[in-house]
Amino acid sequence: MNAEELLQRYAAGERDFAGVKLPRARLLDVNLSRAIFREADLSNASLDWTDLSYADLSYANLRGARLGEAALTGANLEGADLSGVVCGQTGFFDANLSHANLRRAILTETSFDNANLSHADLRGASYFSINRCKGATFNETIMPDGSIRNDGV
Repeated sequence: MNAEELLQRYAAGERDFAGVKLPRARLLDVNLSRAIFREADLSNASLDWTDLSYADLSYANLRGARLGEAALTGANLEGADLSGVVCGQTGFFDANLSHANLRRAILTETSFDNANLSHADLRGASYFSINRCKGATFNETIMPDGSIRNDGV
């Protein structure tokens, strides 16, 4: 399956793309809300301006993906590999990022309000701001400086 076929199938009402392999896909400024990408390979994908609200991206490989201004409200990113992602004005509002790998992520003006960051690994993440984490849950979360943070802000 390629990106164009995925978009056609999504437009036709299909939502389950679990395990799909689309490394380096270009899915810019599209609506993929509520899609299931569990254990999918979207490494190095361009997902700028894409609506992934309430999508299931649990255990997905998003290593090196671009998520500039992407909407991930309510998304399930449990156990996802987000290492090296590039985010700018990205919203992870109410998202589940428990056990997610965010090592060396670039998180410019990225918001995690009410997100679950329990057991997430943010080591080496740049531009992470605790001020953009209102109501977020921290439980054994590894912060960018390697310290461990527990309980909400």
